[in-house]
Amino acid sequence: MFSLIVTGLFTSLVFGQTASTMLANPWAQDRAVEVAVDVWGQSEGDTDQTGMDVRLSRYQAAGRWRLDPSDILSPSMAIGAHRLDIHSPDTALPQRLVDVSFAGSMVFEVDQDTTLQIILGGGYAGDNAFGDGSAYYGLADLIATRSLGEGRGYKFILDYNGNRTIFPDIPLPGFIYYDRLDDQTTYTLGFPASSITWKPNGRTTLRATYFIPTTINALIEYELAEPWWVYASFENSLNAYKVDSDRSNRRLLFAQQRIEGGVVWRGREGDSFPGVEVRVACGYAFNQEFTRGFDVRDTDTVRDISDEPYVRVAVTSRF
Repeated sequence: MFSLIVTGLFTSLVFGQTASTMLANPWAQDRAVEVAVDVWGQSEGDTDQTGMDVRLSRYQAAGRWRLDPSDILSPSMAIGAHRLDIHSPDTALPQRLVDVSFAGSMVFEVDQDTTLQIILGGGYAGDNAFGDGSAYYGLADLIATRSLGEGRGYKFILDYNGNRTIFPDIPLPGFIYYDRLDDQTTYTLGFPASSITWKPNGRTTLRATYFIPTTINALIEYELAEPWWVYASFENSLNAYKVDSDRSNRRLLFAQQRIEGGVVWRGREGDSFPGVEVRVACGYAFNQEFTRGFDVRDTDTVRDISDEPYVRVAVTSRF
């Protein structure tokens, strides 16, 4: 499934996105820069196939900026990087996997209610940092947005991502209709993703996203007292990498599901650190699997990783 179709479902910088997806996300008003760092470490487990020890850790960084924060047509750029370290004597698993991407965006006003966004970029996803020519990939997106007023509108999307986990070799179309039912509820309907966000009161936020055919991500946040929040979430993730020793049409895919809970500190306007968010969490990772194939339609299992707890620290700054 391709991630750009969730454009408009989230308003914050989301880890694990490509640079093109970050540029497609809406900007907060009068913000020109967003920077995020995320560190995640898992306890030691083993593989089902061999019983060998394995421990996973991940490091992520992302950033985007635009020239003029007061102009929605302003050019913008983004870069994203994540690294998965695999600590294991198992020779079937690489020691590390990296994915780095960058992109630039231009937005054109077609008429008063319609804009056209063009995003171009590229990336590298593999186990041999920038040393494997077949691990480079392209990014290109065309997004037409039509506003219907009062928080309603729709988007037509044509997305090409050479490292997508399904159909990486062809552009895929998408459609999103977004609407605001009231001050508490917003939703999107589309292909291949839909979402709903509900804020029943000033302290609670619930959000759920459904990806065709079966994937669901969910989040609930509750404000204890400014600036402290608590949250719980469920998330699916799937990433693809080119391994240097593999044939050119095969990649290593890593799938994982996580349940997570933690605390969030958010700096407010007038504080010493406005626009800064610090998230500290612990969670449980399960259904962890390394597979090999061209994409998710046809894969062979390489290793199943045992279910394990983890800890995570993330910092985001917007200014």
